[in-house]
Amino acid sequence: MKEKDIYQLLNELDIDEKDVEEIEVSDFDKAKVKKEIKMALRKKRKRHSWKMKVAAAVAVGGLSVSALGIAFPAYAGNVPVIGDIFRFLDNGRTGIYDNYQEYSSTVNMMKGSNGVKITINDAIYDGKTVLLTYSIESERDLGDQPLIDGYLDIKETSGGSGSDQITKVGEHQYVGLITGSRLDEKDLDTVRVKWKVDSISIDGTGEKVKGNWNFSLSLQASENEVQLVDQGTEKNGVTVSVDKITVTPMSFIVYYDQLVSKEVLDKWHGIDVEIEIKDNLGNHYAGDGNGGFGQENHMRWSKTFKKLDPDATKLIITPSARLFEYTSENHGGVEITKNGETKVIATPTKEGKGSEEFQMDDIVVDLVK
Repeated sequence: MKEKDIYQLLNELDIDEKDVEEIEVSDFDKAKVKKEIKMALRKKRKRHSWKMKVAAAVAVGGLSVSALGIAFPAYAGNVPVIGDIFRFLDNGRTGIYDNYQEYSSTVNMMKGSNGVKITINDAIYDGKTVLLTYSIESERDLGDQPLIDGYLDIKETSGGSGSDQITKVGEHQYVGLITGSRLDEKDLDTVRVKWKVDSISIDGTGEKVKGNWNFSLSLQASENEVQLVDQGTEKNGVTVSVDKITVTPMSFIVYYDQLVSKEVLDKWHGIDVEIEIKDNLGNHYAGDGNGGFGQENHMRWSKTFKKLDPDATKLIITPSARLFEYTSENHGGVEITKNGETKVIATPTKEGKGSEEFQMDDIVVDLVK
């Protein structure tokens, strides 16, 4: 059976008005309900063109109609009144998450342990990256920016990368965003996700609140369109090749390869490649890297960018390369422990000193409409 949002469930209930008992609710609860209604209405107005299967997008282990309940205050819980945690945490820096709330699924799954309640508010999987927004309510102050000691595991995928950010929004109240990206390139319409939190480090003290906050959910990928590209550019022994672009309703993902010649590898310790993107209309797109995998001479990367302008017909992808020397500041030595004795393996000396940066020719992609 497909999951239904709370508004669908309430609409299907047969309730006599005489049997409804009015109850007093706080301003906090009123604000939360208003936010949920506004978000639901906005989703219904804008999602039709992408045929979003929102109700089936997230299946939470153990979640049922009875778990949602009929009382709005119980549904709202004690989550801070923030309509869009994605945008709130980005704070206008990149705009990458401007449309994620609209296409995410409401979860509202809470686990409590040792005086701390963690709630997953919203979840979304764009085919590459899983994003979970969460809120924390604690009986004690955790500092301005506590650290979540946990791991987001995307099951049945080969490795991953991720990030976590959290900020204080009230007395003993926090909101956060955790992401996890698959490093493999499998086409998975659905992923099983486990988020296991063992402790929370209190900011500024080093003290930890230990507990058991374990979450399990299954997420269906957002609607997406894949365009194969297979175009590249080369300069100074570095080749960047764009493999494909995946467009979702709220973002687009660029998959690209980094190939480095033997001459460059022999001269420099490290090679970083970045890409910047604009379209034929003059829009510049902010992006967030998803990590990569491969070998020293051939790495495969992906990067997620903000929502694509529907009127754009071309993407201009500009790669840039940075070749650099390992130093104690950017790399350090390698430590090996054997028979209780630790040895530091010195970084081999190479000819390249400091760093060298250069921009490469544009890769122009005609978008398929």
